[in-house]
Amino acid sequence: MPVIGINITRIEFEKKIPPFPGGRIEVNLSPKVKDMRLGEIRTPTGKTQGIEILFKYEITYRPEIAEGFIEGAVMYLPPRREEIDEILDTWESERKVKPEVFTEVVNFITHSVAPMLFVIAKEMGLPYHVPLPRIDVKGHNPGGMV
Repeated sequence: MPVIGINITRIEFEKKIPPFPGGRIEVNLSPKVKDMRLGEIRTPTGKTQGIEILFKYEITYRPEIAEGFIEGAVMYLPPRREEIDEILDTWESERKVKPEVFTEVVNFITHSVAPMLFVIAKEMGLPYHVPLPRIDVKGHNPGGMV
């Protein structure tokens, strides 16, 4: 896995109005790359260079009952060491991230912050960012077996 760690540096959420019962509430997640730079991490075999990717993961609600964000950094190690300069040069000149790098990084960030988002939503009385599984009773089954 090319992403080897995450460092959360800031979490901010604000509830603007209390959620109202009924009606549809939409939760949007918007991950953004803020910056990329050469990074270094210590491993058991010594120091390893990679790309430190600074991110902002925004969470918005529609209607506007709340908003928030999580900021931090991840360390990305490309499959080939030679790609570090290529990725950083593209970022510096065009402010673009290769789709495969963006996908890998965003999937890692989402997997890492999803539990925090559940706790924050629960504590603030907000809808969850993904629907939880629910069971429904479709008919009466006295034996309880399907």
